Amino acid sequence: MNRLDRLLAGVLWLLGVLFVAAAVHILAVFYLPRYEGKDPFSRLSAFAKTSELTVLPRATPQAEWAPFSDPALAQGACLYDLSRNPMRLSGEVDADRMLTLSFRTPTGEIFYSMTERAAQRGKIDVLVLTAEQLESLEASDEEDEAPQELRLVAPTTKGIVLINALAAFPSERLEAEQRVKAMSCTPEASPE
Repeated sequence: MNRLDRLLAGVLWLLGVLFVAAAVHILAVFYLPRYEGKDPFSRLSAFAKTSELTVLPRATPQAEWAPFSDPALAQGACLYDLSRNPMRLSGEVDADRMLTLSFRTPTGEIFYSMTERAAQRGKIDVLVLTAEQLESLEASDEEDEAPQELRLVAPTTKGIVLINALAAFPSERLEAEQRVKAMSCTPEASPE
């Protein structure tokens, strides 16, 4: 083997190693989170019950329920399972105090979000349901009456509603938690 042959063999070997390393890296980035089982729904299931509002612990550098949690937010979570019944999220809100709601799939993807400004007459009323439950509910609706709540079709039967209230100063933390606790999530009777 001459020098040129050795150089070409070395370059090919190096390209092969780089290709395998890149493929392993890409596979790890995309597939390991699925096998770890630490999606947001699984993490929240450790300390939150389904169809019940749970105020989440305050984020500190030593204790975060999720990466990059903001310590200035009072947060609540409502896990839901629509396999039996729709879930109603409701509560009274103050239009002058920030409150956000994000409706998420079990993997954390947001499919709908809203703020306190979506409240009508100081109240938020959302019915989360499947497409089949919505069809059944619409079939039993009166034709002349418009629904009083927002009806939201979830892309999956399980999911999360995250409720966030801003505490601009540490002294406002308790008040922000009270705004979160003013919301409730309960299973709704199945439409017949």
